[in-house]
Amino acid sequence: MACVVNSAIPFKIRHFQAMYFQNMLLGTIAGLALSPWVSGAPTKRQSACTAAAFPRPKVFGLEILDLSAAEHRNETTTSDLLQTLTVSYCGVNVTYTHPGWNDTVNVWIWLPLDNWNGRFQGTGGGGFATGNGGASLVQPVKDGYAAANTDGGHSIDQSDATWGLVSPGNVNFHLLQDFAARSLADMTHLGKAITESYYGKKPEYSYWVGCSTGGRQGVMMAQRYPELYDGIVALSPALNWDVLIPSIYWPQQVMNQLGVYPSQCELRAYTNAAVTACDELDGVKDGIITDADACTFDPFCKVGQSFDCDGENSTFTSEGATVVQAAWSGMIDDSGKKQWYGYNKDSDLSTVANTTTTGNSSYGIPFAAAAGWLQYFVAKDADFDLTNLTNAQFFDLIHQSRNQYASILGTSDPDLSRFKARKGKMITWHGLADRLIQPNSTLDYYQRVSDKFDDVHDFYRFFEAPGVGHCAGGVGAQPVGELEALVKWVEQGVAPDTLSAVNATLYGELPGPGQSLPERNLCAWPKVQTYNGGDPARAESFDCV
Repeated sequence: MACVVNSAIPFKIRHFQAMYFQNMLLGTIAGLALSPWVSGAPTKRQSACTAAAFPRPKVFGLEILDLSAAEHRNETTTSDLLQTLTVSYCGVNVTYTHPGWNDTVNVWIWLPLDNWNGRFQGTGGGGFATGNGGASLVQPVKDGYAAANTDGGHSIDQSDATWGLVSPGNVNFHLLQDFAARSLADMTHLGKAITESYYGKKPEYSYWVGCSTGGRQGVMMAQRYPELYDGIVALSPALNWDVLIPSIYWPQQVMNQLGVYPSQCELRAYTNAAVTACDELDGVKDGIITDADACTFDPFCKVGQSFDCDGENSTFTSEGATVVQAAWSGMIDDSGKKQWYGYNKDSDLSTVANTTTTGNSSYGIPFAAAAGWLQYFVAKDADFDLTNLTNAQFFDLIHQSRNQYASILGTSDPDLSRFKARKGKMITWHGLADRLIQPNSTLDYYQRVSDKFDDVHDFYRFFEAPGVGHCAGGVGAQPVGELEALVKWVEQGVAPDTLSAVNATLYGELPGPGQSLPERNLCAWPKVQTYNGGDPARAESFDCV
C-alpha cells in the first residue's frame, strides 16, 4: 500500500461540532517566557509581615479558619519551570471553608518585599491539581507580582482523582465545584484583599497565567468571573473537560479491544515516518509539521516494512497502525460518528498510548487523569475495571460524562460578552504537537468565539505553535514573553499580531556565548506561519499569511 501525502491540499480548519506542565524548557528560555513588561517605580510594603498585621478578609460565602504570615528573605527555591530562583517575599497562608460544604481550602499568597510592580497575578494548576502550591508563585514574585495559588480543597498531586468520591457511588460535588471555578474566584478575592492590606493600595491591574488545567481555569475566569482579571494568559487549555479528559483514554480502549499493545518503539517509528513524509510540505526541512491538515500520511502504508528499534530490526504491524490511526483520528464510535478530535501526526504518543512488557505479557498504561476521571467521576467506583469495556460501554461513559459534567467544568461557553465589555484581554497559544490536549479542541472553541464576535481580535487572540508539545517541549519554537505581550495590550493598547518564539533544540545544542537562539514569529489565527526562503533559524524567513 502506498503512503499518501498530498501537498496540494489547501490549509483548512476542521470545525467539528460536538494537563499539566510537561517537558518544560529550562534556563534561558524559561526566563524569557515569563519576564514581564514593567513600568514605574516599585511599590514598597506598608504593613508588617505578621498574621496580626493582616485583617481577616471578608469574602461573601467564606469563613476564614486560619491566617498565618512569615517573611522570607533571599530564599532559594524551585519554580514549576524547574528553575532555582532566589526570592524575598511575605508569605501569607489562608485556610477557609464554605459553611455547609465541609471543605477546607488553602490559599498561598506571596507578596514581594521590595519590588512590587503594582500588579496581581493569579496562577493555575495542572491535571487534577487546582494549583501547584508555592512552585507556581516563585517566578511571578521574582518578576515583581503579588501572586496567589490555591489547592481547591484537595491534593496538589496532579494525577490524584481519589478526592472525587465521598463514598462509592457518590461524587464530592462541593470539591468538584471548588476545582471547576469557585476556589479560583475565592483565591482572587483573598489575594487582592491581602495585597491591598500589605501595600496600602489595590493592585492597578490583575492577570491570570496558566497552562493545561491552568489554561482551562483562565478561560473559566473570563466566562464566569470576568470582573476579576484585566488580562488572561490561557495556554493549551483543557476545555470541554467532560469529553476531552476521557478522550485521552481512547487509544487504550482500542488496544484493549485488539488485545495487542504495540511497543513504544513501534509507535515512535510511526510518528517519525509521518514527520519524514510531511516535514517539507511547508517548504523547509526542520522536523516540524506546520500544516497538520495537509499531512495525509497513512500509517498502514508501512505495515510489513522494517524499522530500527533501539538497535534491533523490527517490523511495522497492522495492530500498531490501527492504534496510531485511532490516536490521530480521534474517538469514532461503532456507527462511524466522530465523538472528539485526535492528535496531530507529530505528537508524542507515549502518554496516550503508553504500553509496557513484563516477561511475555504486554499491557497498556493509561494516563492517570483520564482513567481516574472515568473511574471516580463517571463510573463513581474506584475499583471499576476499564480494561474489558466494549466500545458501546465506553461511549456510554462518554455520554454520561458529557451529560453530568459539561455545565460544571466543560468551560466551553463562547459568550465572552461580559469579559469584552470590561475591556478584558486574553491570549491563548497551543502547541500543535501537544500529546495530551488535542490542539483542535482549542481551535474549536476559538472558532465558536469568533463566530459570535466579529471583533474577536479586539479582545482575544489565538496562536498556533507548530512542533510544540504540551505547554512546552517538542522541536518547535516555544512562545516567549506572552505575559509581556498581554501587559502591553492591556495597559498600552498594543495588540500582539505575532508572538516571539525560540527553541534551543531545533537546530542543535544551546547556543554558545555571543550566539542567539533560533527564532520564529507565531501568527495570530487565522493567519499561519509560512516559510518565504532564507535561513529558517531567523524569524524574518517566515510570514504570516
